[in-house]
Amino acid sequence: MKFHVIMFALALLGLAACGNDSPNTRSENSVAEAVSSTVDLPSYDSQGVVASLEGQILTLDHDGASAAGLKPGRDRFRVYADVLAEAPIAPGSRVAFAFKKTPQGLEIAELRAQP
Repeated sequence: MKFHVIMFALALLGLAACGNDSPNTRSENSVAEAVSSTVDLPSYDSQGVVASLEGQILTLDHDGASAAGLKPGRDRFRVYADVLAEAPIAPGSRVAFAFKKTPQGLEIAELRAQP
């Protein structure tokens, strides 16, 4: 009988140890906060020529934007599929674009063809 009691106690301890021992430190809203944090950032306009597109990185030769402190030249911008879906992305295409300066770097907010 003592054997069954001891086995029962060990089984309960084993089950208790199976729980999540590390607390969930990630907020449920952290993903939404990261996405919405760029919404309130100012947007700057410029124009340029597409140099290349590699994954989500669009390289542009651009005229700069003095309000953003961005000098004319070549820069890499993060760009998402929804923006690319409505824009020319072939190297050499002239484009007008709006961008934001995020903590992660420059991000294209809008991209449209230039004649």
